[in-house]
Amino acid sequence: MTTHDTFRSPTTLRVGTWAELGTDAQAVRSAVFVVEQGIPAELEWDAADAGALHVVACADGVPVATGRWLTSDEPGVVRVGRMAVLAAHRGGGLGRRVLDALIDAARAAGHATVMLHAQESAIGFYDRAGFEAVGPSFVEAGIVHQEMRRRI
Repeated sequence: MTTHDTFRSPTTLRVGTWAELGTDAQAVRSAVFVVEQGIPAELEWDAADAGALHVVACADGVPVATGRWLTSDEPGVVRVGRMAVLAAHRGGGLGRRVLDALIDAARAAGHATVMLHAQESAIGFYDRAGFEAVGPSFVEAGIVHQEMRRRI
């Protein structure tokens, strides 16, 4: 467990399985994707959660950010997804810390590349984190996305 300070309160990052972190990850993802963005719940939840590596950030013990990575069909490539930060906690670097923790775990597991499908509004965030756009944009869950990749 790693502790980081944010502009709001002490934040703890936890890395683990869905069995360990699923309840907290689900709370953040429901608030951001289902409630805030209006994505149907049946599109948000998938069987991949069980085999993914998850990161959850908690501020004062309350889950406020999350993300996951899955192995892909491409050797050495993991796919980051379900990155979410509660609105009240955005802008303080918490999303970047979750992303960095996912990248660090992927590197430690021997992977060489991280790919993701960035929502159009988040392309700048991933660009600043060293990701590069690949191919044309596309619509996923009713939202424009861009595939992005970064060698680690």
